[in-house]
Amino acid sequence: MKNKMKSFCIALIGLFMVGNLIGCTNQQGSQENTTENHKSTHQNTSNLKKYSKDPDKNSDDEDFDLIGTLDTETSDQLTLVIDQKKVKVPKSSSFKKEKIGNENVKGKLVKVEIDSKRQEAETLELTPQAKADSNGVYEKDDDGDFKLIGKLIKETDTNVTVQVSKGKKTYKKAADYKKDTEGISGDIQGKIVRLEVKKNNEVESLDIDPEDQ
Repeated sequence: MKNKMKSFCIALIGLFMVGNLIGCTNQQGSQENTTENHKSTHQNTSNLKKYSKDPDKNSDDEDFDLIGTLDTETSDQLTLVIDQKKVKVPKSSSFKKEKIGNENVKGKLVKVEIDSKRQEAETLELTPQAKADSNGVYEKDDDGDFKLIGKLIKETDTNVTVQVSKGKKTYKKAADYKKDTEGISGDIQGKIVRLEVKKNNEVESLDIDPEDQ
């Protein structure tokens, strides 16, 4: 009888130890999975800067922009297609769309301002390319002046020629014409440029934004 009781006690102790061992293993696995999930989430958001062409991305304090095609949007997240990759961007609590209203912007090229520290989307707006008409015009003033965007085909001492969806457009340089290449060195032919044009069709300025390229 004593031997049976002794064997029974040993069996109980063995079962108890095995149960504790399994419990510890499961708890450790759960902790590891939580850590990995947190690490994955952190990596996904902290890598947003690598998709940006905005010079401000090099600052820890300045917000920066992402340019991409809007693929999907939910109440708390945007998905952009940037260089053929889908990039998920969480929305901030103060997220808003600027100058869009109720317009459906899915499939259009958008600019999203990202909070540098929280890595969250603050605002979304259409890019000049998305707003441009067939003549490349994306903004018009009440006085008749306008802004357009297109590919620079040719620049001479007197004229600027750009390619827009409707074809080539040539504008005479104004007397006060100026050019800002934003630190882009070398030949700018073939680059996407923005022009400010007076109502008399004279181009007043030519600008290059790295985010348009």
